[in-house]
This record gives sequence, C-alpha cells and structure tokens, in this order.
Amino acid sequence: MKKIIVLIICVLLLSGCGRRKTNEILSYVEVAGTNCVLDNEKDSHGGFLGDGDYYARIKCDSVELLNSWKELPLPEEIEEIMSMEQCTEKDCKTPYDRYNIPKLENGKFIFIDRHSESTNKYDYKEINDRASYNFTLGLLDIENNTVYIYELDT
Repeated sequence: MKKIIVLIICVLLLSGCGRRKTNEILSYVEVAGTNCVLDNEKDSHGGFLGDGDYYARIKCDSVELLNSWKELPLPEEIEEIMSMEQCTEKDCKTPYDRYNIPKLENGKFIFIDRHSESTNKYDYKEINDRASYNFTLGLLDIENNTVYIYELDT
C-alpha cells in the first residue's frame, strides 16, 4: 500500500513539473497560454562557450500575447538568418528544415535580442552587423494556437 501511495505522489508531482516548464518556456517569448503542451523540444547548447540552438513547439487551447508581438511576415533581417544553413557534425540545414518550422503566413512573431551589444531587445535592425548571434524568436500559428520558439547563440 505504501508503494502505491508513493507512486501516486510521484506521478502528481511530475505532472505539475511539465506544466510549470511549459509556462516557463512560454514566458521567454512573452506568452501566456491555457492547457499548453510541450509537443517537441531540442537543445544543442553545450561546449565551452555554450553555443548552439534551442527549439520548442508548444500547442495551447488559447494564447495571450503579452508585449511586443508583430504581424508576420518576418522582416528581411530575421528571415535571412532563418533561411541560412547552419551546420552540425551530421548535416547543414536551415532552422526551418532542421526543426520542421512552417513558414507561416497567418500569424505573429516576437524577436528578442539577447546580445551584449543590444540597446533595444526588440530591435532586429542590426542583428546581421555583429560577429555573433544571441536571440530568441517566437512564432505564433494563429490558426492552430501553436507557438514555435527558436533560440540561436553563436
């Protein structure tokens, strides 16, 4: 009987952790969602400098965009990065291809510049004038209440 009680407690605790993690990930791109599920997640960060990228797809019943989200299409500066092949030990692919991110037409986006030289975290105009990238991009598929998050650190 004690084992069953311990098992039930563990299951309840772990189920709350997933929801908390999903809400935390959504907060990175300034989104609040209801009944959200982290559908896919990949993180290649590591090594000495922590370079790599991160991807998450989160499906929600509904979403609330909190701050600086803008209408698609992506600006040329961001689209250039998302269409650029990035190579791993295995292959060279664009973020769209590597993570099956759709090129949305009906949706919104948020760009958050995390680079040390950034003077406005929502400004993407100078993103391609630097020696490295440190940004987070959020894409919202309005029709499916799906949030795609892509983060790049070079």
